[in-house]
Amino acid sequence: MLTILTRSALRWMEEHRRRAQLRGLLEKDDRMLEDIGLTRGDIEEALSRPMQADAREHAYRAATRSLALDGLR
Repeated sequence: MLTILTRSALRWMEEHRRRAQLRGLLEKDDRMLEDIGLTRGDIEEALSRPMQADAREHAYRAATRSLALDGLR
């Protein structure tokens, strides 16, 4: 039981750290975000997901889609 609680706490702490990194990206200007393929909306959407979801993975998928679409233009 303790192991399950410990793992859950560690996962929550890791997700909290990831979300802090994403919030840090909101301090960047729009041009810099565009360079990495993200918009403020992508980041805000990722941060709005439940804590059980990997917000960083969600933002990464949004950036990958954005960069792929840019390649088609």
